Amino acid sequence: MLAKTLCAAAESAGLVSLRLAQSLVLLALYEACQAIYPACYLTISRAARLGILMSWHDRDAQQLFKFADSWSKREEQRRTWWTIFVLDRFISMDTSGLPFAAPEPCPDELLPVNDEDWVLGKTVPSEPLYTACFSSITTLGSFARTCQAAHMLGKVITHKHLKTKSSHDILHVVQEAQSLNRALNSLQISIEEQSLSNASSSSASSLACASAICISAQALLYGAYGCPDAPGITSRERLTHETELQSISVQGLRALGSTLAPKLAQIQSDCPLQARCFYTACSACSWFIREDDEPQMKDALVTIVDGLRRLAERWPIASKYFRLCSLE
Repeated sequence: MLAKTLCAAAESAGLVSLRLAQSLVLLALYEACQAIYPACYLTISRAARLGILMSWHDRDAQQLFKFADSWSKREEQRRTWWTIFVLDRFISMDTSGLPFAAPEPCPDELLPVNDEDWVLGKTVPSEPLYTACFSSITTLGSFARTCQAAHMLGKVITHKHLKTKSSHDILHVVQEAQSLNRALNSLQISIEEQSLSNASSSSASSLACASAICISAQALLYGAYGCPDAPGITSRERLTHETELQSISVQGLRALGSTLAPKLAQIQSDCPLQARCFYTACSACSWFIREDDEPQMKDALVTIVDGLRRLAERWPIASKYFRLCSLE
């Protein structure tokens, strides 16, 4: 309560600064990890508004305050804004159509630089978010991968809300879902390859957050199309594309529950954002066990529950998900 009071006092005094935005980010992260809703949604929204006020969301926006006069300060602003973006998308995962606090990245948006270079204070090039391929002279860090995953998560959340609106062309919606599936699969493969290429437990642990968000986005997408009686499709003629997408979704949920999530659960990482991913994977495993009684899913479920139990020892949000799994 003291932290919230101090932040509110600073805002009331008209303070607009990087440090205040970072304080709100830490406060929102704490509230999310402690499962304090809707406080975390409101707190990250305040941080996003501060960032927008300082034009972090768009370098070409009108500058109401002095522009960062050094590379390191601008990079710190960029990393803070991306953290706001990641938390905003993650917290919005289970909201019912509520708007995002942080807008979609601009076409020329840059990703954070490699984490090791940032810690060492090296001035290095930044990779763009939107690109056909990345440069061979730079290496994406784990935070940049997390930003990519959060960006895709936001796309899936928006798509899921769009799917429920009958005013949109269903063929376009389904084709967009197929494109999202391909993009998510490519991102997941890239994260896994990067984790394997470094061949160290610390590398795998640092990429666990990105992988968890990516898997959560996949689960959200597959959950919207895996059920043949999903809302919005029973009152109209079905398309063959929807049947194909349902098959893709069921196979995706199977891979998520039997392979992707168990691998992630075996990584010794304390990232609290994994809790939502593990809970979703547990639900998928339970569904396949009820329907098909698959032995592989039973083993996977044990591994995932162990990972969730490990997180529950530290994070209350994981404890709540663990109790929900026990009820199922």
